[in-house]
Amino acid sequence: MNHLYNREAEIVTPEQVRLSFRTAGLGRRATALILDNLILLAIFAGVSLAIGLVMLVLGRDVPDTINQYVIAFLIVLSVLLIGGYYILMEYYRGGQTFGKKWMGLRVVQESGQPLTLLAAIIRNFFRLIDFLPSFYFLGAFWMFFHPLDKRLGDLAAGTLVICDMQHERNSSRKRIQKWMKKAKIQENLALNLSDQAREKITREDWQLLSTFVERIPSLEDHKRYMLGQEIANRLGQKLEITPKGATAEQFLVELYILLSKEWAL
Repeated sequence: MNHLYNREAEIVTPEQVRLSFRTAGLGRRATALILDNLILLAIFAGVSLAIGLVMLVLGRDVPDTINQYVIAFLIVLSVLLIGGYYILMEYYRGGQTFGKKWMGLRVVQESGQPLTLLAAIIRNFFRLIDFLPSFYFLGAFWMFFHPLDKRLGDLAAGTLVICDMQHERNSSRKRIQKWMKKAKIQENLALNLSDQAREKITREDWQLLSTFVERIPSLEDHKRYMLGQEIANRLGQKLEITPKGATAEQFLVELYILLSKEWAL
């Protein structure tokens, strides 16, 4: 069942460049939606409170016609907030509402291109259908079984909701920096790399190294030790370095620190 939670979409651009995206699952999308709805609720509550205070000051002298206009205004405001917020935010903020940004999600076209205004309108118009019969049941049901985590709005608009890998990398780096600061690892760097040694490191080597180091805080001790030994031996042989007085984990962390400025882009 693991494939249900780690789905990927591969896209070939018109320039014949193959891109791979990890699609956003139901849980993260639901959390982003809740955050966005809390923002909309706060805005609506603020406007309603302001109008209520004005009506309170005016007292009973307010005609019933004005009360009806106020109610109509609040209904129209709620519709415009729900529709306009998602459309404008996703189009003008690169496929991200505030909720999606906080959860590290982004809406893109199926081609991998940025979201168009028409696609933003279509996918958010279909929220009315995805909401049926209540609480986005139909949209969630469809998304759960779709191989690319698409709701009906995504199908109609030709869009994907993907995990923003830059957000993922930034989160991983923050975790490992916090861990290194706590362990005071940066205070005792003893590893030096020549320019010739740095040139031997390939993109695949960096991905292997960074993936391991950034997962250190969450790895079990035994698994961390076994993986660390294997990766340290591989990179140590390639760089012709034999770490002295340091564990495999320390060697890899120091190597990560030395290489991060030129590779962590």
